[in-house]
Amino acid sequence: MGDQPSILPSAEPAPPPRAPGRPRTFACPNCGGPVTLRAAGQSITATCGQCSSVIDVADENLRIIEAARSAMQQSEIPIGTRARLNDIEWEVVGYMRRCDGPGDFRWTEHLLFNPYHGYRFLAEEYDHWTLVKMLNRDVPGAGSEGWIDANGRSYQFFGKGFARTTYVAGEFFWRASTSDVTAVTDYIAPPYRLMVERNDEEIIVSEGEYLDARLVAAAFKLPLRVPSSSSAGVSQVNPFKPSFTIVALAVVAATMLQFTLLAISANALVNSQTYNLTAADKNKTLSSGTFRLNRSGNIEIETTSYLSNDWLELDMALVNIDTNQSYSVFQSLEHYSGTDSDGRWEEGGNSETSLLPPVPPGTYKLLIEPDAGLFSKPSSLLSSSAPLPAQPVTITIRYDVPVWSNYLIAMVLLLAVPAITLIRRMMFEKSRWEKGGVAE
Repeated sequence: MGDQPSILPSAEPAPPPRAPGRPRTFACPNCGGPVTLRAAGQSITATCGQCSSVIDVADENLRIIEAARSAMQQSEIPIGTRARLNDIEWEVVGYMRRCDGPGDFRWTEHLLFNPYHGYRFLAEEYDHWTLVKMLNRDVPGAGSEGWIDANGRSYQFFGKGFARTTYVAGEFFWRASTSDVTAVTDYIAPPYRLMVERNDEEIIVSEGEYLDARLVAAAFKLPLRVPSSSSAGVSQVNPFKPSFTIVALAVVAATMLQFTLLAISANALVNSQTYNLTAADKNKTLSSGTFRLNRSGNIEIETTSYLSNDWLELDMALVNIDTNQSYSVFQSLEHYSGTDSDGRWEEGGNSETSLLPPVPPGTYKLLIEPDAGLFSKPSSLLSSSAPLPAQPVTITIRYDVPVWSNYLIAMVLLLAVPAITLIRRMMFEKSRWEKGGVAE
């Protein structure tokens, strides 16, 4: 993208407001078509709506400044359309097409007129709108590539380049021409924009304010397009603002809640037994001792077994012996290690933990149906006098244990909100600043 030039005309300062006068109509000296002046007495040039010739209406002979070079082009807002913006009723009296030096970036400027308030420019750039007013005073540093102050705001340098006028229609308070080329410098302080334009004769500084496309469409009662969500206006306020304060308060609240739950959790050891599994335990159901739970709470079952190139599976059920209600748990452990051409390797682990949701109070026991690699040892060992290979397995049961998973999930979700917003904010700014730069 080339530069983002200023939105203001190559023009002399706007004339002061005057009392309203009657519109004036005359015949185009080129084609004879009717030309109506809506700002009679202030307009200097006007274009014929039929042949597009540019006429010097300040000359009593209505001299043609520029003969028509192209067919009449329609604008987003037709000449003569009225709207109320910032509590002032404006009428569109002219518009012009402009582009940057290379012609990569194009925009339209609508000239608005009110006899009591003078002129404003309503510029449209790829569905983004800016209402612009010329300043009647100097701005120190205008045109420099740095921060400048104006109207109590600090403006950041945005870009500079050249602006060419490619088409004019309607009436203007200067001698508008498609030969106009000016050097421009832009500054931003969203939603405001400061624009400096200069030619060989003068420097003009204007200030614009970003307008929502929906507001402009409603004011003119026209079906104007709205910008896409991926498009950022040069002086549009970035809508993505991370809510760090709210998130911080939520994090503090969640942390306090978590530590409160930690403090009131019983985290009680209710049963711990070691089972020496052998091949003789195949297809058997083992049972833990009974234990009493006095109130509802979750259950953590941790199994530890130091396996050596072997595996272990436990199909377990926590059973309430008063009601016969059961809660199933399945755990699988395996641990293998060795060496190869790349060196020593190891995979698997020697422990696994399962967490059951809160169970009602009552008396419980744990039933265990084991299956293990050692169960496949030769059956001849069962009838020999040699002791059977054994695999110690320790099963520990805790009651009402503190849970960190919900807290961690909450932290991820809470921090994801500002993170996503921050990314979208950065993408918005990237889209904005891609419009800046220099175009010769």
